[in-house]
Amino acid sequence: MVICRRSLSVFLFSVACGGSAPPVAVAVPAPAAPAVPSAAPAVATAPVSTAALPSSDDDDPDESSTPIAMVPEITRPWDKASFPPKTGDEEKCWQSVSVTGDQQHDFDALITSCGTPMGLREYAQPAHGHLHSVKDKRDTFSIQLYKGLCYRYFAVGDSGIKDIDILVEKKGGALVGDDKQSGPIAILDAGKTWCMTSDAEYFFNVEVHGEGKGRYVFGVWARPK
Repeated sequence: MVICRRSLSVFLFSVACGGSAPPVAVAVPAPAAPAVPSAAPAVATAPVSTAALPSSDDDDPDESSTPIAMVPEITRPWDKASFPPKTGDEEKCWQSVSVTGDQQHDFDALITSCGTPMGLREYAQPAHGHLHSVKDKRDTFSIQLYKGLCYRYFAVGDSGIKDIDILVEKKGGALVGDDKQSGPIAILDAGKTWCMTSDAEYFFNVEVHGEGKGRYVFGVWARPK
């Protein structure tokens, strides 16, 4: 803080009374300057919450440098009676789904057509993420699969993802399956379920094919063989 000190101000008043009185100099003392504090008081500032800051469209809160584990909700021993009866056609169920560009809406529509009507139950909670063809091409998920169950894998992208893919690998990187569709909906083996002949942990790469960026939903459903 800078405090300006004012020196004594001198004002000269001329008094003319018939020209006989000489000019008189009157000294007016300046007001006393306030004392200067030895140190400026600290100014408290409120902490800034990062939660209140806007996030970038490219931010992915679930981004991970290692595979993200999806926890099975169906484990041994499973009760076959807890699964719904199959009433639909696996090869055609997805063909009636209209794509709107809203990944959650389209995923729900796909599950409504190809989930419960195919005798399937949700195997793990759906994963939500963000892909970018340059900055973040793929997300990888690890899933423990069980012998005696047949699976369906669904990935749905928003309007910014023109083509989304699912690639399945074993430990060590050997490719064991991928989807054959081209578009914002990917289904592994679109015409049938994927049945396991032994227990295994597989890695599922959900990735954007070509250029594009956007949000997606990835889900796994299952039923007894």
